[in-house]
Amino acid sequence: MVVANTFATDTRVRREARALASEGFDLEVLCWDRQGRRPFTESIDGCRVRNIRLGKTTVLVSSKLYYLIAAVLFQAVILLWAVRRISSTRALVLHAHDFNTLIACTAARLLLRERVRLIYDCHELTPGAYEEWYGPLVSGVVGRLELAALRWIDAIVAANEAILHYLTHHKPIRGAVLYTCPAIREVPEIEPLDAKAKLGLRGCFVVLFSGRARQDYDLDMLLDAARDLRRNNLSDIRFLFTGPPETVSFLETVAVNEGLQSLFDFRGWVPGEDLLLYYRASDLCFAVTRDLGMNTKILTPIKLFESMACGVPVVVRDGTLAADIVRRWCCGVVVDPTSDGFPAELISLRDTPGKIESLAASGRNAFRQAYNWDLMQARLFGLYGEVLSTWCKMPEYRTCEV
Repeated sequence: MVVANTFATDTRVRREARALASEGFDLEVLCWDRQGRRPFTESIDGCRVRNIRLGKTTVLVSSKLYYLIAAVLFQAVILLWAVRRISSTRALVLHAHDFNTLIACTAARLLLRERVRLIYDCHELTPGAYEEWYGPLVSGVVGRLELAALRWIDAIVAANEAILHYLTHHKPIRGAVLYTCPAIREVPEIEPLDAKAKLGLRGCFVVLFSGRARQDYDLDMLLDAARDLRRNNLSDIRFLFTGPPETVSFLETVAVNEGLQSLFDFRGWVPGEDLLLYYRASDLCFAVTRDLGMNTKILTPIKLFESMACGVPVVVRDGTLAADIVRRWCCGVVVDPTSDGFPAELISLRDTPGKIESLAASGRNAFRQAYNWDLMQARLFGLYGEVLSTWCKMPEYRTCEV
């Protein structure tokens, strides 16, 4: 498995790797340690992990050019690693996460032929994501390369149905949609009021934002809401942030400069095993994206499904795939970012606990029926079974079992 991100903090990749390792796969992960803080080798969730450092600390928003150069270098590392890895095994499944590992894995598939099977795990709409960061020229080149690589891909794992439809529309390939969501057993059995008390949030209407504050999210909407609340002397609402401190530093600065700090609560990075407790202590989860293009329209972030699991209504932007899901299951609020109605919606929800309970119950129902990791894991195993079966039909691999 290869990923151009720090494996230890990548929720989606870790979930898939942990599932495969628990199923008996001899799994090795090659990852790009973006922050350069992990040891060269380590064992995580039953997987052998090799962390590759590429020079200085690399944060995408700080240096797009450096990121692009380092990403190309990482592709070369991947190819060398795959060639070396195949020398110690009869056959190898390469599981490539996103386009910035795909080219090297495709090259390995071409070079090593039938000894390799390639699974492409696409987290975002690749042309849309690259257009947001690098413009239409780079997006066009990357998009064509991705589609050209489909010829050599044996199976696709997609973060949602829109991504899978885009890829399989160009070339019919076996595939599966794996939403990044919690397992049923992971949801903490604690009442919301007890969770609030445990985290020091009693007496507050809590709006949670979890994870990295990437450019995709409309955090200006939260700032505008905080300003409106201050003008109306409303102080019992808290905007709670859990995630890397460096990604929300600008928010902390604005909050201090404008005297809004009493409405914000920055908790920093929270370990995955503790994060759902923060959801249980929250009354609303903020997942409103900005309109940056097609990629932001089809994002289905993990916070959407974590909210469902914990019975927390989620707020999303109208005109998005997330909004379609929320409307289908009646589990949250859809807002129009061009209006200024979000503060009023907050106050309405705070004053209507019955509505929150109804949305929460619908979210939990959606989680149990359609958006839990138990279901996603079964899809992953099914897809791997199909890929491995192509080897079992070949004479040289006729003793294999699926």
